[in-house]
Amino acid sequence: MKHKDRRDWSEKDLKKHIVDQRKHLWRESTIERVASWLDLRSRITAVDIGCGLGYLGWTFWRHYGSGSSYIGIDCSIKLLREAQEIQSEWSEGGNACFVNGSAYSIPLPDECADWTMCQTLLMHLEFPENAMNEMIRVTKRGGVIMCMEPDNISSSMSMVSNSVHSPSIEEKLAQFKIQLIWAEGRKKLGRGDWGIGTRVPGMMAELGLINIDALYNDSPRFVHPPYETEVQKYSIEKMRENIKDKDEDTKKLLRRRYKECFLAGGGSLSTFYRYMKSVEARQEEWETMVLDQLENSSYCHGISGSHFYCIRGFKPERE
Repeated sequence: MKHKDRRDWSEKDLKKHIVDQRKHLWRESTIERVASWLDLRSRITAVDIGCGLGYLGWTFWRHYGSGSSYIGIDCSIKLLREAQEIQSEWSEGGNACFVNGSAYSIPLPDECADWTMCQTLLMHLEFPENAMNEMIRVTKRGGVIMCMEPDNISSSMSMVSNSVHSPSIEEKLAQFKIQLIWAEGRKKLGRGDWGIGTRVPGMMAELGLINIDALYNDSPRFVHPPYETEVQKYSIEKMRENIKDKDEDTKKLLRRRYKECFLAGGGSLSTFYRYMKSVEARQEEWETMVLDQLENSSYCHGISGSHFYCIRGFKPERE
C-alpha cells in the first residue's frame, strides 16, 4: 500500500498557520503537568514525528533537555532547514537534530527512543494507525508514546454567542450537519480524521500499548473588554488580520477543497451552494460590525473550549 504525505506545510499560509496556532495552544501550567505526568527526565532520547519547526522539542526542553537528544522527523525539507537553523536558540545542554522522513516509515532503528511524540499529526493522515505503529516500533521497551490530537468535530458544536450575531437553533443544527458531512468526506478523500482525538486511546490499546491515559487542554477561549490577557489580545489580532488581509486566491482554494470534502461525504451540490450563499450574504455585514466593535472596544464572545487531548501510552517491558 502506498502512503502519501498530503500537504507541504512549508507553504507560506500553512507555515504561518502552524506557527501562529501554537502561540497560545497550551497553558504553561498544563505543560508542567504533562511533563510530570510523563515522568520526563534528563539524558533521554526524544523523537518528534511531524515536528515542523521543533515546537514540542523546545516547549518541553527544560523538563528533559539536559544531556538529552531530540530528533525531529518531518517530510518537509524546507521546514527542517529552518528548524535546524533555530535549534541552537533552545537546545542548550543537549543535542537537537532534524531528519527528513515520513511518519509511515520513520528513518530510525527499532527501540531507539525513550519518548516518541506527535502533535496534530494523526489528524492529517489517511492511515494514522500505521504511523502510530511506526512510533511504537522506534520506542524502547518501557518507553512512552505521546499524541496531542484534537476532536474538532465536537469543537464545532461550541458555537457560542457573540455581540454581532447569536445563531438560532436551526442555524446551529444546519452548520453542524454541514460540518459532519464535510468531516466524513475529508476522511473518505484520505485527508484525515477531524475528530481523531477521541479515537487515539483505542488505537493505542489495539496496538498493544498499556497504562493509557489522557489529559484535557484546559485553555478555554473568550473575548471580553477590556481585553486584558495575552490570549485575548492575540485573538483580537487574528480576527482583525483574518478580516482585513483576505487573499482571494486562498479563499477560492479553501472553498474548492471544502466543496470536495462535502460532496465526498454525501452532501449535494445544491445544499453546498445554498449554504455558502446564506453565509456569504451576511459575511461582509458581520465583519464590518466586528471591526467597528473592536475599534470601540465593545466586541465580545463567550467561552468556547478546544476539544484537544494529550494521550499517552507505554510500550510493554516484555513481548
